[in-house]
Order: sequence, then structure tokens, then C-alpha cells
Amino acid sequence: MLRNYEGKDNYGRPKSEYLEKLSNMDYESLLKETEDKIWLSAYAANNPRSDYHWQVDACYDEWSKRGDVKGYEKAYKNVVSG
Repeated sequence: MLRNYEGKDNYGRPKSEYLEKLSNMDYESLLKETEDKIWLSAYAANNPRSDYHWQVDACYDEWSKRGDVKGYEKAYKNVVSG
């Protein structure tokens, strides 16, 4: 199930801009972006309002739209294994 990303991020930019950025990425760029957001979301665990949390969800949703959830799983494993 894809989430709804309405409104603006913490800097006042429409969340739709980030979604569009993700949709235009190739496999390797999306993999790197996903790795970065997973790490940053974990780092910001003490801040529930951090943009990184919904951005990780958006990355997962983008992988889902592409029919390649294994891409997200690969990014997660890359981050966890360091």
C-alpha cells in the first residue's frame, strides 16, 4: 500500500518534489538515496518529526512502484552491514 505524501517538508518545500526526484532516479541512484535515508532516519530516531522518516517510506514506496522491493532490502542490508 502506497502512502499519501501531502503537504510540505520541514523546509517548506512540497513533499511532491522529493517524490518526483525519486521517480527520476536510476537504480543505482535510488539505491544510494535509500541507503542514505535509512541511515539518516535511524540517526534521527530521537526526532519523530524529522523528514528522514517519511523519506524512507517514500523510498520504499518508489521501489514498490517499480516492482522491485528487493532493491529496498538490498539498501537496508548495505546499511546494517556497514
